[in-house]
Amino acid sequence: MTGRSKSRVGLDIGSHFVKLVEISGTSEKPVLVSFGLKDIRNSPKGVVVEAIRALASENKVPFKNCCISLSGSSLVARILSLPKMTDEELKNAVKFETEKFIPFDINECVLDFHVQSDGIKGKEGLDVLLAAAKKELVMQKVKIAEEAGFSVNIVDVDSFAISNAFWKNFPPVKSSKVTALLNIGSVCTNLVVIKGDIIAFVRDMPIGSSEMAAGKNDESAGFAKDVLARLLDEVKLSFGYYENQSGRGIDDIYISGGGVYLPELEDAFSGILGSKVNGWNPFQFLKIDSSRIDIAALDKTRSSFAVAVGLALR
Repeated sequence: MTGRSKSRVGLDIGSHFVKLVEISGTSEKPVLVSFGLKDIRNSPKGVVVEAIRALASENKVPFKNCCISLSGSSLVARILSLPKMTDEELKNAVKFETEKFIPFDINECVLDFHVQSDGIKGKEGLDVLLAAAKKELVMQKVKIAEEAGFSVNIVDVDSFAISNAFWKNFPPVKSSKVTALLNIGSVCTNLVVIKGDIIAFVRDMPIGSSEMAAGKNDESAGFAKDVLARLLDEVKLSFGYYENQSGRGIDDIYISGGGVYLPELEDAFSGILGSKVNGWNPFQFLKIDSSRIDIAALDKTRSSFAVAVGLALR
């Protein structure tokens, strides 16, 4: 968002819910004018499309441009450390490096990258943020949005959108502080490690709150605990990998996503990871248009909207 007043819609098309956020105003004075979510679990494509149409209609969205995002096993996001080079050399180098680690044919992928900064661990070079996704996955999401009446301006990555929303609420500072962001969705958990205004590590884990929520009786409670333990193990492994690569541990942990509302989740994370886990409100930086926003509904579901808010900021 620039200094000129304009509106943006973030459309988070998840596996269990679709979420919509509309932000208007300027970058200095952004305003939340609408938000909403619909349950789409176990629904065919047509129902998902209708759910998005209903969200747009109910929230009286005056335009149909939006940003969407991707996550999961058909997406790869990495940070590359490369020597300084020309733009054309960089394009070739990124493609070459990507072919080394993606588990699918690069010709079947949409590939994009962003140079975050100069300098690699104090040496001259480039710090490059990379995303590669199967074209099939990208087009599936785009077609759903288009069939719902939207025009897709940007296809982002869930983890990048979460980082943008976090930075808007907690402006980054040039420091050595390392923060981990955990967004626990229904079937996937996004992990992002940020250092100042730089994304330092990204990983999507195929474990989510829908499995953990299975513990509704004595028989399934053990299964839910096993799922949570598995997620904690994967997070610890990721933290260990980052520490080994960077020589720095994690200073702060912030969690978001629908999984935040599961009982005792924060305590479990804090106890196992040895660090206090903080919740955060992705809407905190926004002025709320109380004539259009149901404040009680917002407070009840706000942690689920980190991705949608980040998309609406694009």
